[in-house]
Amino acid sequence: MRIHAPFPHVEDHQADAPLRRLRYALVLLAAVILAGGLGYHLLSRLDTLDSFYMAITTLFTVGFRELGEVNAWTKLFTIFYLIIGLGVATYAISNLTALLLEGDLRGYLMERRMQKRLDDLSDHVIVCGFGKMGFQAAWELKKAGVPFVIIEQDEAKGRSPRFAGELILYGNAMDDMMLERAGIRRAKGLITALTTDADNVLVTLTVKQIRPDLPVVARSAKLGTERQLKAAGADHIVSPYEIGGRRMAGLLLRPEMMNFFDIVLQQEQLELGLERIAISKGSVLVGKTLREVRRHQAVGSLIVGLTHPGTGLRFKPSGDECFQIGDELLIMGPADALADMTLIARGDGTSR
Repeated sequence: MRIHAPFPHVEDHQADAPLRRLRYALVLLAAVILAGGLGYHLLSRLDTLDSFYMAITTLFTVGFRELGEVNAWTKLFTIFYLIIGLGVATYAISNLTALLLEGDLRGYLMERRMQKRLDDLSDHVIVCGFGKMGFQAAWELKKAGVPFVIIEQDEAKGRSPRFAGELILYGNAMDDMMLERAGIRRAKGLITALTTDADNVLVTLTVKQIRPDLPVVARSAKLGTERQLKAAGADHIVSPYEIGGRRMAGLLLRPEMMNFFDIVLQQEQLELGLERIAISKGSVLVGKTLREVRRHQAVGSLIVGLTHPGTGLRFKPSGDECFQIGDELLIMGPADALADMTLIARGDGTSR
């Protein structure tokens, strides 16, 4: 679904236009019928039902029969009622017809439903820029089942059938109002993959002003701009040309290693994943050695790396390593085993 929001306050006013037209048309029509019913009630001395019967049949020129007293005042009232009321009724009905035929009302209702989805969204990822890199990032999120919102200025880029029904905001990702609408205060991460590094720097600065704690992954198109992105607050910087060149060389120098990483990253093939998990206070892992964990924690995952607070990542830790609060584990295994180990490390689960 596409939601245009270059200027949120103007957009909200324009979005409400179909509903305001519908309300205005209905109020006009109701006022004319009410005036007609009141007039026939007073002039022809009719009860409420007959008065509105006369008002409606006269207004829509059905003309079945006249009820009550028909005098000069009734005839004059009918003449003016037809002249004024018929014009108002025609205007109201034409507005209703236009709303239905032109699709304005349908588009308004669809945008309202999409706005409701945006308001209910949490723990999602915001993708700024829907070019080649942003497209692939959004596609990986979709395959992983992670909710996301795309912000893109060019509407033509959002017409891919792969993303039909997804949340796409059209506007400037550097606008803090646009980021607010995308739910930045409830998001768990942001990817900025705009065309230029300058735009990515500005997006990162804007994001960090709103949410300093939000992880930001930024695209770096040119070598040497990593320093500016890091200074702007980017937590992770990705250079597609550097990564591509490194992979091309790796496929020739270390093809077995590259194939191994392909298996790990393409989890849909073998359901094998790699996760980095922090040990929290209250976890049953605190105070235990790796050997004890391997003996008693039958979770089906393999601990391949360990990071103590203030130290770097060490692969293949020894069995005598004792886990502490704040340690980070690099574990490998199927998705369900990784989920179980994550709960245990956070103190939300127990060994099976």
